[in-house]
Amino acid sequence: MEINELLNNHYSFNNQDLFSGLPDTICEIIKSNMMTLPFKAGDYIFMEGEKPKGIYRVKKGKVKKLTQTNYGAQHIFYMCKENEFLGYHAVLSKELYADSAIALIDSEIDFISELDFLKAVDTSHQLSQRLLKNLSHEFRVYINATKMLAKHTVRERSALNLLILESKFRNGSQKDTEIIINRDDLASMVGTAKESVVRMLKDFKEESLITTKRSSIFIEDYEGLVKVANFQ
Repeated sequence: MEINELLNNHYSFNNQDLFSGLPDTICEIIKSNMMTLPFKAGDYIFMEGEKPKGIYRVKKGKVKKLTQTNYGAQHIFYMCKENEFLGYHAVLSKELYADSAIALIDSEIDFISELDFLKAVDTSHQLSQRLLKNLSHEFRVYINATKMLAKHTVRERSALNLLILESKFRNGSQKDTEIIINRDDLASMVGTAKESVVRMLKDFKEESLITTKRSSIFIEDYEGLVKVANFQ
């Protein structure tokens, strides 16, 4: 299996096709009141502890999912890319949001109200089955993210998270993928101090694995970074 496919299976929710191929009647329920909302980088889409109002789909941009400690520190545990859905866990469980979602870069987000979403779920057995499958897969993704923190060194986690981010920012063109992320957010993903991430990036640059330009990171030696990540 190719490394990109392994990364996708292990660390991506893969819920982009949630509404694909559903009957027209179900799509009409979903789209009847759907709104597209603009979010600037740093804006909250929803906040941990809030009551859910609906679900969201990333139409354009990137969104970081995170939890916050009592001391204000953040842990980014997932990065959503275009066409990925978020927020439906709390809607389905009828609980408060267990995490927050913040725009990493300027983004456009589709919003579907809780009422319309649950009506579609109640009406469509196919959609219910997809949600069950997606939730089961996402549990595996969460477990893999936890194992990454437990089993990999900071150096390995830094490399692995750069590979995951590359898969999120890749646009299908022949140009090098530009990973746009500040060092605080990268440190939060890796699960270490900002100073450690800065040191790792400096090491990777000296090893000709990456180059940087301001907050952007470019992978120059993909296979070399895969070896560093010790990803299996």
